[in-house]
Amino acid sequence: MNWQRTTDTWQTVIDSIRGNKLRSALTLTGVIVGTAVVALVGAVLTGLSQRVQEASEKSAPNVIYFTKQARIGPSLQQPTAEERQRKDFTLEDAIAVSQLSSPQAVSPQKVRGSYGPSADIPKVTARSREGINPLILGVWENYPSVINVSIEKGRFFTETERRARASVAVIGFGIAKQIFEDLEPVGEDIKIDGKLFRVIGVLGQSTGEGVIGSDELDERTIYIPFETSEKFYPEIEETLIAVRAPNGRVDEVTDEVTFLLRQRRGLKSSDANNFGVNRSEQVFELVDDVISGLGVVVVPIALASLFVGGVGVMNIMLVSVKERTAEIGIRRALGATRSGILSQFLIEAMTLTGLGGIIGIAVGLVLAFAVRAIISFPAAVPFWAIAAGFGASVMVGLAAGFYPALKASRLDPAEAMRRT
Repeated sequence: MNWQRTTDTWQTVIDSIRGNKLRSALTLTGVIVGTAVVALVGAVLTGLSQRVQEASEKSAPNVIYFTKQARIGPSLQQPTAEERQRKDFTLEDAIAVSQLSSPQAVSPQKVRGSYGPSADIPKVTARSREGINPLILGVWENYPSVINVSIEKGRFFTETERRARASVAVIGFGIAKQIFEDLEPVGEDIKIDGKLFRVIGVLGQSTGEGVIGSDELDERTIYIPFETSEKFYPEIEETLIAVRAPNGRVDEVTDEVTFLLRQRRGLKSSDANNFGVNRSEQVFELVDDVISGLGVVVVPIALASLFVGGVGVMNIMLVSVKERTAEIGIRRALGATRSGILSQFLIEAMTLTGLGGIIGIAVGLVLAFAVRAIISFPAAVPFWAIAAGFGASVMVGLAAGFYPALKASRLDPAEAMRRT
């Protein structure tokens, strides 16, 4: 009996939706948009988080970066006054660290450009073409032993070239493609901020599995000898020191290098470090923080859209109750209970918003994978986003439909039948 009643209720709900297609579609708009945003954001943020994790695991986990600032790479926070007044690391500091016995490899590094969007972009040109957002790194010849650097063509520069301050460069695959297209880059000349350099090597092509799809740093990085960067960019005073530790000895190497640098900077045992100590995986923590921040910002917007959709559902359900007053009176006169009327209208509201949720989830996932296909932006299908989107849409129906359903169930049968 209960099963028959449930089946009849569902059939009544479906007939009501079919009989008011346009009204139902307009009612669902807010719910569809809200759940689509939840699904889209969930898919993109989950894909980004997975990509960050993968990139972190592939980014030489045994590398420690010693920097003037507290953190390496892009930051959401401005350096403090104390950080701005700190002494820069010098070439002599890097040499002292390289003479320690525990590190596997050491290289100083000067940076011209930005790891993220920046107004101060180096200019790299050749053949009347310009590279997009290049990142210039001045390093030692052993840098490929410090981090994972893949050379596809040519070679890295030598110690002799570094000491001679030679104008040679190893360029990223993306820069090579932008400037030289199908021409062989090795042996050709490029201009970096107006200075002439000879290309001696090209980095390997991106796997398309960077944090933001194909926009990996290797695609736009250009390596030049450290001493050459000092010669051409004397205004860049900040130097970071990259140290690779043997497997299983990261903590030991970190402690030994930290102790040496504290001595060289004249710190007492009671003084805090006046420099940053960053492992490679920490560089990606900021990106993960940004991803989480995006979720905190965007999801409430989606929930606001769901709220608007809920208001629309309540309004339509109130209209539906008014239109079907006579029907409700007849059903009550034939023995329908208040709980039966209440459940019918609640199920109708939840079915309506649940349908909108399913459509919204499908739209969101289609958009997410379309973005991934077009610009190689990472996206994944998280169960939580699907469950959250559908659950939220059904709960909106329950909340929005409760008052109209309660109002319908409390109608007086005799009074309702007179409104024919």
